[in-house]
Amino acid sequence: MPGLVRHRTGRRAGHRALGDRHPRAGTRSSPAAVRPGRRPTGPVRGADRPGLDGAADHRAPHHHGRHLAAAAPGRPAPGVRGRGVGACGRPRTAGRACQPLPRGRRRGERRAAADLLARGTGRAAAGPPVAHRLARAASGPPLPITSPELPASPAVTATGPSPLTVDAELTRRLRQLAGDTGTSYFTVLLGALFVTLHHHTGSTDLIVSAPYHGRSTEELRGRVGFFANVLPFRQRIRPTDRYTDLLRELRTTIRAGLRHGDLPLPAILRSAGLLGPDGRRQTHQAVLQYWDSAADNGLDVFDFKLAGEHGSCSVRMLDPMDVPDYRLTVMLTEGSNGSRLLWKDADGSVGPATTTALTRDYLTVLADMAAVPDRTLAEATALLPAVDTTPDSLTNPTTTQDAPTASPATLAEVSAVWTEVLRVPDLLPEDSFFELGGHSLIAATLLARINDRLGVELTVRDLFDHPRLGALAAVVDQQRAASSAASLKHSDADDADDAGDAKADADADADDQASQDSTTLSASRFQEGIWLAERLDPTHARYHIPLSWRVHGELDPARLRAALARLTARHEILRTRFTDQDGRLVQEIGAPWEPELTLVSAEHPDQLTDWFEQAATDFSPAAGRLLTAGLFTLPGGERIFALCVHHLVLDGESVPLLLTELDRCYRHDVHSPARQYRELLHAQQSDAGRERAAADLAYWSTALAGAPSTLEPPSPNPDALAPSTPSGSVALPLATDLTQRLQPVQEAAQASQFIVLATALAAALHRWSGQADLTFGVPVADRAGGDYSAVLGPCLNTVVLRSRCAPDTTLGNLLHATREQVIDAFEHRSAPFDELVRRLRPARTAGRTPYLDCLLNSVGTTAWSTTLGEAELTSLDHELRDEAANKFGLTVTFSRHADALLGTLAYRSSFLHPDAADELAIDLAGLLNHFHDLSSEPVFALRRTETS
Repeated sequence: MPGLVRHRTGRRAGHRALGDRHPRAGTRSSPAAVRPGRRPTGPVRGADRPGLDGAADHRAPHHHGRHLAAAAPGRPAPGVRGRGVGACGRPRTAGRACQPLPRGRRRGERRAAADLLARGTGRAAAGPPVAHRLARAASGPPLPITSPELPASPAVTATGPSPLTVDAELTRRLRQLAGDTGTSYFTVLLGALFVTLHHHTGSTDLIVSAPYHGRSTEELRGRVGFFANVLPFRQRIRPTDRYTDLLRELRTTIRAGLRHGDLPLPAILRSAGLLGPDGRRQTHQAVLQYWDSAADNGLDVFDFKLAGEHGSCSVRMLDPMDVPDYRLTVMLTEGSNGSRLLWKDADGSVGPATTTALTRDYLTVLADMAAVPDRTLAEATALLPAVDTTPDSLTNPTTTQDAPTASPATLAEVSAVWTEVLRVPDLLPEDSFFELGGHSLIAATLLARINDRLGVELTVRDLFDHPRLGALAAVVDQQRAASSAASLKHSDADDADDAGDAKADADADADDQASQDSTTLSASRFQEGIWLAERLDPTHARYHIPLSWRVHGELDPARLRAALARLTARHEILRTRFTDQDGRLVQEIGAPWEPELTLVSAEHPDQLTDWFEQAATDFSPAAGRLLTAGLFTLPGGERIFALCVHHLVLDGESVPLLLTELDRCYRHDVHSPARQYRELLHAQQSDAGRERAAADLAYWSTALAGAPSTLEPPSPNPDALAPSTPSGSVALPLATDLTQRLQPVQEAAQASQFIVLATALAAALHRWSGQADLTFGVPVADRAGGDYSAVLGPCLNTVVLRSRCAPDTTLGNLLHATREQVIDAFEHRSAPFDELVRRLRPARTAGRTPYLDCLLNSVGTTAWSTTLGEAELTSLDHELRDEAANKFGLTVTFSRHADALLGTLAYRSSFLHPDAADELAIDLAGLLNHFHDLSSEPVFALRRTETS
């Protein structure tokens, strides 16, 4: 922001007179500059006229409560202010009177937009152009820290930075380039800055900010006051792109950002999840400030006159200031003194040598861009002097382990799998699995596909320790190299053994094929457990999955019936009967059938719950028809599509696949045959599958040795847990922006969101029970270590997390311990839970499952909303709760819906009293909402926090 003092947001002590910074301006500090205005008690503008070599030196510092900077691109706020000073300095008869700043609607709109965005309800308007582009923000190294001194250049002198005059011919050619490419002069300047910063940081994903004037309504034009905002622009640098490609892409980015430029910067960053020190590091590196000082009616604020009834005076701008809170401000001003370029190192952290090199290279890029606009960016940076882009260990400590570089071929192979699983195109080596939305459940699918296609054996720990694409690809290269070396070492082994092995393999393959082709096969252990539970307690053990969606658009019942029939024909699991043969559950694959589609005119949504109950009651595993559908029409025309599916044939992880397959059948877009559930079972029951399960059982036998198998309240009261007390569920009062709040925690610990959730639950259970050692269960998908993600059917197993907490264990300590527990649990998820219980032989309590008094369930239901033909389906499952189906003493479920994180705590009346459930829910939500602030406090001594 042009002025004579350095502005710092909300810190009056940060203001300094120009003389404090530049000896040429004198040595006296301006009182008005040091105390530019006390907002509670006086005006916000201060003025002083100290003497300077006999000349009148008028200093006019300005106070503002937030970032204020020269506006670009668009009409600059400083020009308006300069004109206002001139108008108010003249007699009223000589010019217009100063008009008061309009209040009310404009600022009210901005506050309202900020409130909406902070609550998450404004995401749709703000997200795609600005926040969405920052959701996976630039993660490259920051600008270099102070480097050794180099000889001074004209851009950096011993007395402080001075502007460089930009050649007028270069300015003309840059404007011509802007016209030829259909962009603006500002876009050209910003594009060159991105290229320069790419060369000096080594990052291909950068954020540079630019001030925005904020006068987007006609009534505010010409008004004096604060309207500036700072907008972050993200740009990826692709070496094969040309200058012209970069400029055209950047034009689109800038236009999208300007359409939403009125949204305050804090709201934009909060919506994008760029919070805390890491978020500031990524977004507050550099800002480009372009200012045509003569843009407003020819007034040049670098040199203008003040006229009054007692005379006139000339006013010259001495020092345009940097934008507060940004490490580097790049300023290009145009006025009566020509075009001038100034790079300002606000806090000295960049250093004069680096600033000099940046200035030099920026001018070189501008000149090269004007001369050869079709040059590729790789060729352009090759023309610049080499710089060291090694990240500093203090400013970027988490990247040191990612030093190995993957080969381009491996990087491309791994990138293809990431794109397929995460559904994110255009990946870069520095992209992080967690920042792209990855979590523990997706990790299994991702690793299975990489291992299957690339012939390696990556583990969950490999992914968590190397979450960035380039680093994980380097691990693949390392494993391949080690495998090749081992193969060479044994290549001279006796080939005679191969002949005998070949026959044995052929016989085994024949047996395997016969097993896979059979229509009768053993059930999975998960299915056996469900079947046995329902037989032991048919009244309360209800294992059905109620699914419902709000329908937008046309959904034809006849086509839907046909699609359901095709679906059962395509997937054997949906036409499988479950029967008892000598006390063992077996599966018998039946003939295709057409599930019932009930058309209901419902008076109230409660009828949907009744329909689910009746459907679950009618299910008969022996009949093999464990799916039914309903299409409900509510008063007003709203329609709801419902599916009720038995847990024997489906689990939550398979729901997105079920929807995808149903849509294909509805569109009659089915070509290749589907993989079948029997293939997964065969892999689990093969020799390799049994060996994996045995090894995992051995691990858990050691890990859970001596662990308590139950959770006990500190002062149990049997009377308070009478069976007459109803079971129920409590919604966790989670913050609407919890996902964004947890991101800095996840990045610092290299942990998934699930790990943070598990840590908070463990802490809450420790505090509630008083136990220093406790266990709780987590359902995980066991897909036999292979790529069976396209197999429809239940594949869940239950693993046990053990949490130990000493009196001095902090929440941060517990997070790191839980991270290790979760990684180990997912690496050893093939041990059948029932076999583990038989081996450990824990003490039994009637009505309770050992180690599973509490179950933590995390469901990503974003993919549960989809399309079905021409209709859009919006999942309603987070609005339906089946309290009677609580199968454990305590079940904590987190579900993700778009960017929101929802949570419920369901309890059995025989385990937890409703009042205790409410208190536990509040404590758990408070831990999550304030996790970052509480991380250094001991768990057992954590203060009670507000839930918001």
